[in-house]
Amino acid sequence: MSHRVQMRWRDLDGLGHVNHTVVLTYLEEGRDAWLAVNGIAREEYVVGRCNVNFKREIDPAWRQVTVQTDLSELGRSSLVTSERILDDAGEVVVEAEFGLVLWDPEQRGSRPISDEERASLEEVRA
Repeated sequence: MSHRVQMRWRDLDGLGHVNHTVVLTYLEEGRDAWLAVNGIAREEYVVGRCNVNFKREIDPAWRQVTVQTDLSELGRSSLVTSERILDDAGEVVVEAEFGLVLWDPEQRGSRPISDEERASLEEVRA
């Protein structure tokens, strides 16, 4: 799934490009939209691990980027996503992988993936 993210003036650092820490926010916005489509709300997951590879700078002249999120692995209570940030030409500028754990906010702990969530996630992986 693709999600467009608007750049903000505050995203720029002293070098005049999008700061590396902001990239995590862009990825999160795309991931949250993707998870919502699959019935998982923002407060229902936590990040267990992340790996981010920067291919080249994100130029503020683009004004927006596209975040793509796909499912790589599906476990009992966790999943792994493959995420990319693309420029306007569709070129990958950032690649990332996130290990997510589904979360029960009331119990403050992990929870299993529901049958409905699993069916939706398996459908997008196919």
